[in-house]
Amino acid sequence: MLIRPARFDDIEDIHSLLTYYANQGALLPRSRESLTAHLSQLAVAYAGGIIGGVAALHRLDSQVGEVRSLAVAPHLHKKGIGQKLVLYAVSQAELLGYQKVIAFTRQVSFFERCGFQPVARETVPVKYFLDCAGCPMLTHCDEIAMERALLIPLPEQNRVEYPASLTK
Repeated sequence: MLIRPARFDDIEDIHSLLTYYANQGALLPRSRESLTAHLSQLAVAYAGGIIGGVAALHRLDSQVGEVRSLAVAPHLHKKGIGQKLVLYAVSQAELLGYQKVIAFTRQVSFFERCGFQPVARETVPVKYFLDCAGCPMLTHCDEIAMERALLIPLPEQNRVEYPASLTK
């Protein structure tokens, strides 16, 4: 199973997968228009001509990303695809210079296996103001806030420059 950035021609398969879980109450619904508008945030697990899973890395602010819209096709559960998607999102967050990645989830043990820890909701106020305040689940949300701290790059003045001969 290859993890890769989503493409425009993946939208229908992604929408179908997310709608399947939204209809069960496991995810919030996403429209095709929303998926298209946020295509650059999506990654898919792809093999044999099928989309087996999807995850989004959503930018909350310049230092925080959120894993959202994580879904794996039911017939592919327990094969490590979800974890690969989350770790791909984490690696993208590191490349973008984020200091942490969060997730709001009911799957606490899964995210713990991906290096996340439960945190108080109050530690991510940007999530509340961007998403939670308008969510239909606000008054009865049962999701747990999770966080994974990322390596913070050294400030420019503390970086060590090595001679080219040592970096080859």
